[in-house]
Amino acid sequence: MKSIASIMLAALLQPPSPPAIVDTPTVKMLTGLTVPEFEAEMQRMTQALGASCGTCHVRGSFASDANPRKAVALRMLEMTKAINRQFFPDYKAEEGASRLGRVTCFTCHQGELHPKAPPPL
Repeated sequence: MKSIASIMLAALLQPPSPPAIVDTPTVKMLTGLTVPEFEAEMQRMTQALGASCGTCHVRGSFASDANPRKAVALRMLEMTKAINRQFFPDYKAEEGASRLGRVTCFTCHQGELHPKAPPPL
């Protein structure tokens, strides 16, 4: 019979399992991220927009497309992905930075629901 100490030692010596990848048909844009990365990106978006989850999602049903703001958000994500692909193809996110790319929601929104107006020329 194994002792508690030997079981604990064996558990400590095991390599940690990698975080799960978000893999669901309801996630359309933020694919290929681990669950913690996905959650961090969603949190960055709420901060960049000065919003809450309920701004774009139907409360109690994140998968629902019933909120029209979710369609707008998906189009904005498509736009930022296209900008990053075209202008920053070699960008590598630093630890703790957005995995979306150099251009993110914050680039234009800066904590506001609607993008900040550019300065007058």
